[in-house]
Amino acid sequence: MDVQSVAIIGAGLMGTAIAAAHLKRGIPVLLYDAFPKALAQAPGRIEEELAAQRVPFDSASLQMTDRLGDVVECPILIESIPEKIRLKHKLYKQLKDGTGLDSPASFLLFSNTSTISIGELAVAAPDPARFCGFHFFHPVRERSLLEIIPGKQTDPSTVDLAREHALKMGKQPVIVGDGPGFLVNRLLHPYLNESLALLAEGVSMERIERVATDYGMALGPFRIMDEIGLDVVLHGGWVLTKAFPEQSAASPLLVEMVARGLLGRKTGAGFFLHHAPGPCDSPGDGNGDGIVNNALITSYVLKNRAIQDGEILDRLFLGMFLEALRCIEDSVIRRVEEAGFAAIHGLGFPASRGGLEHRVNELGFVVARNRLKELESKYGPRFRTNALFLSLYQDGVLV
Repeated sequence: MDVQSVAIIGAGLMGTAIAAAHLKRGIPVLLYDAFPKALAQAPGRIEEELAAQRVPFDSASLQMTDRLGDVVECPILIESIPEKIRLKHKLYKQLKDGTGLDSPASFLLFSNTSTISIGELAVAAPDPARFCGFHFFHPVRERSLLEIIPGKQTDPSTVDLAREHALKMGKQPVIVGDGPGFLVNRLLHPYLNESLALLAEGVSMERIERVATDYGMALGPFRIMDEIGLDVVLHGGWVLTKAFPEQSAASPLLVEMVARGLLGRKTGAGFFLHHAPGPCDSPGDGNGDGIVNNALITSYVLKNRAIQDGEILDRLFLGMFLEALRCIEDSVIRRVEEAGFAAIHGLGFPASRGGLEHRVNELGFVVARNRLKELESKYGPRFRTNALFLSLYQDGVLV
């Protein structure tokens, strides 16, 4: 498919990062947003995103519009608006009504949704056969993975064209089954969920970050949350908790931080203070209004337990491996290697570890199984092994 230009719907942080990813590859972009302020800020954000990659910004390749009808002239539309199903349904209806589509749409519509089922979104899509999930990962310039999620009505040719476009962008596409959180966010959930639980048990944020990055993660869990946005993390957590209630632990701290507007990089403060542009700088320990401080975190510590680094590793990474196995059971993927590939290229999991099974192999199967039994007795069914876990190992060796 010869794509002359791509329309991106939504000029927020992800929308502008997706626009920059296209411009980097020489693909012209038409950027739509209903809010003039968002469009006014977009060129600067895109230029910063490209400058961070030492790529010049060709402003002639970027067009912007606040008229939704303009975007349907493009062969590919990538929707990247807030993660609320009613907003997405409203947009899709406007796309259909605005073009008077009585016959199938001529454009492909891809959604950058991170958690909402494609089947739920497709009911409002102008043409469900030409619609699928097309999920980028933050930060877009550093994460090469792109999830493609077909719905039940998605035509196979749409999947082929989505894969072709991902490759043209220099991304590594992985095709996964539909369902809450798809693949990567389901793998991410235990990493973030356990870090918040550990924090509530008196383990310092700095120590959790250190253990995770010493293991080889590109970013510790709290830095990841700040980069994604704590409001997005909270919403994604709600979606996954509703779908898989036994695999989550509530975090009143996260709710409180979102209520205070401490959303991470996009507001200048979350778990860390940020001095944009650039990487996270220092833990948020200021005392000014709107800046998270240690007193806020301490007020949500439920108990202080003596927890060794080994338990932190087990809870972060054995939990992630168990979730990969559940994804196989739910037909999201077929093999554990697919989860490892996705974690490396989508979450910054260390490639040197080989795959998500590394922690099991490092401990040895019997020790890992016993550790998981201990964790289940302490923290409940989110650490429960399944039949697949046992069947994957013969004589203690992954097969």
